[in-house]
Amino acid sequence: MSERAALRDQAADWVVALHQADGRERAELERRCQAWQDQDERHRTLFRQMQTLWNGLDADPPRRARPGLWVLWLLIGLIAWQLPWTLWRGDAHTGAGERLVIDLDDGSRLTLDAGSAVRLDLNADLRRVHLLRGRVFARVAKDPNRPFQIVPRHGTAEALGTEYSVRLVDGATRVAVKESSVRVTPAGHPSAARVLRAGQGATLPRRTVSPPAPLPPGGFEWRRGRLVFNDAPLSRVLDELGRHRPGLLLASPSLPAGLHFTGVLPADDSDRALAVLADALPVRVHRLAAHAVWVGGR
Repeated sequence: MSERAALRDQAADWVVALHQADGRERAELERRCQAWQDQDERHRTLFRQMQTLWNGLDADPPRRARPGLWVLWLLIGLIAWQLPWTLWRGDAHTGAGERLVIDLDDGSRLTLDAGSAVRLDLNADLRRVHLLRGRVFARVAKDPNRPFQIVPRHGTAEALGTEYSVRLVDGATRVAVKESSVRVTPAGHPSAARVLRAGQGATLPRRTVSPPAPLPPGGFEWRRGRLVFNDAPLSRVLDELGRHRPGLLLASPSLPAGLHFTGVLPADDSDRALAVLADALPVRVHRLAAHAVWVGGR
């Protein structure tokens, strides 16, 4: 699924799930839907457009049956041309559950995680990868005359001959170094730069870089379709799985507190991953709609 289709599906799935939910479940869905809209103005715009389409379908006389969900998907295409996809898709992008490997002309290789986008700026003096969303892993070909940089919104992560990843998450940038070293510089604050060595990671909020910290095991396994968790809160596990499946993956407020998971889940088969969680933890998986899943307690 392309990233364009994934974003439209998310907005439509929110509308369908909210329509079908009731009571406490609906209140939690409304809270999560609002948080999703607050992440990006594009989310808000798409949700309102999908909601308008649904309300139009819902306005039929009572004696008529509600049009099938396929009608909503059909109408989605009618407004797609109005949306500024090219402004945020970048030169390369992935949708939910997709990964993409890009071989650059200089011999470097990029791997894009699910829900990611980059814009490339490669010239005779500089190799620059602008990270627009998601996560990218770079295996950098050495070229002493052309620095290699990954540039998220919070600063710059410049390779010093290395393999590393940069991720936009939770309003910050996370840098993880697999081999060699990386110079991490907050935007507008070069004096706060830090050098990270192999096996280290750091976070860039806005004006600083956190102290280097050891990386947890398995942090680069997502490139092979494996998500590794070590005593991770269930909320984080579900958030990560949600990035690797189309549609909605929601957690019920009735879930027992303090649930943690240790293990490896398949990023490319989220249904099987949810089945593993249901076997390992006291949770149950409910399907609200074709692309909406609700995880609640047993």
